[in-house]
Amino acid sequence: MALVKFYKVASLPGSLEPDAFYYVENGSYAESYITNKAGVARGVGNSAMINALIDAAITDALADYNALEIVADIAARDALALTRNALVLVIDASADATVDAGSALYAYNLATTNWTKVAEYESMDIVIQWSAIQGRPSSSPAQIDSSVSQAHSHSNKAVLDDLTDNAGRLNYKGAAITTEWQTNNW
Repeated sequence: MALVKFYKVASLPGSLEPDAFYYVENGSYAESYITNKAGVARGVGNSAMINALIDAAITDALADYNALEIVADIAARDALALTRNALVLVIDASADATVDAGSALYAYNLATTNWTKVAEYESMDIVIQWSAIQGRPSSSPAQIDSSVSQAHSHSNKAVLDDLTDNAGRLNYKGAAITTEWQTNNW
């Protein structure tokens, strides 16, 4: 049977003794820890354990709090059987007289069973005609598509791909191109 050492400290030390009991008294609270034979601490009914229980309870309580319901229209929103406060996004909120067009986000207050509009969103379904674009190219979309598709399909593409520029000098397959003039028959 291992002997257990007892320590009363103001803060838990960085390096803990194996098989020890630490009583930590710091200001207005106290914690206790027990270490195993490797010196690893386990909390004994301490504030870390209580805080973990509180965090779990808060997480459980708020699990549905930030839920967002998405419905097709105002009639579907009104048909919801909500048992908590909620946010509801209505895709087509045109049945609401205060909405010009598009969607709206509503907050539901369970205590008063009232809906409050939080935000409106206009539809972003846009169709752009080529003729309506200001400063457009003089080529037609079909001509542009044709040029792009043919840009890299010419018969001597492989040879042209071997040509490069190095400090203003033309190279072929990495070697500088030299020229020689023949003066015969001038």
